[in-house]
Amino acid sequence: MALRKKQKAFVEYYLQSWNATQAAKDAGYSERSAKSIGAENLTKPDIQAEIQRRLDEICMTSDEVLSSLAEIGRTSIEDIMDIDESGHLSFNFKRAKDERKLSLIKSIIPTQYGTKVELHDRMKALELIGKHHGLFTDRIDLTSGGKIIHAVGFDIDKV
Repeated sequence: MALRKKQKAFVEYYLQSWNATQAAKDAGYSERSAKSIGAENLTKPDIQAEIQRRLDEICMTSDEVLSSLAEIGRTSIEDIMDIDESGHLSFNFKRAKDERKLSLIKSIIPTQYGTKVELHDRMKALELIGKHHGLFTDRIDLTSGGKIIHAVGFDIDKV
């Protein structure tokens, strides 16, 4: 079933504020009924499905996150620099754009000495990928009544 005009507006406003009452008010429902209608709208399957569809459109999957981190981890300043015959370095933003590597640049700042280019943190990306793969495990020794427990990768609050 297609959403009505106010329901579509409710979804739009809800995705901006995450507040059902405010979204209902902004969508044109009465001030007096906004709280109950906002709560009711969140229980309607068609509205839930539309909210989920919209979230699926804008959210990155875990594969996308890992892919982006991998791209950052593999990036080198060489990917956007040229060296001429005299050894002079220059940034080749056209090549970076053509090779779809501009997103790997964190900032570009003109200075009195030239252009300062900062890439995203390669080591941080590699660290996050390593953690995802369980390459870096913290070991915690807990002493309890003379017994030592070795634990790897757990939430200490749940022990």
